[in-house]
Amino acid sequence: MVKRMEFRKSSTIQAAEYDGARKTLDIVFSDGSCFTYYEVPDREYEGLVKAASAAGYFKKRIRDKYMCEECIRQRTPRANKNAGTRKPRRTLH
Repeated sequence: MVKRMEFRKSSTIQAAEYDGARKTLDIVFSDGSCFTYYEVPDREYEGLVKAASAAGYFKKRIRDKYMCEECIRQRTPRANKNAGTRKPRRTLH
């Protein structure tokens, strides 16, 4: 079962997603980066969710304690506001 939590009050952590079957914890940071932590017990996710400071709990109990790697997240391409609305320019020399 995958659990997800959005941290609206944290300026450091945007969201966390925990997969209990795989024991992986994905942390999405406010700058858009994402890291997957491996072999994380369920109690660490629950502690993160219940902590008064998600960032403080993360720094003390998760960061540098579990193996991790950067997530590969699919980003939504930004649409060009003027795409297809301009006529090609002709330059005369």
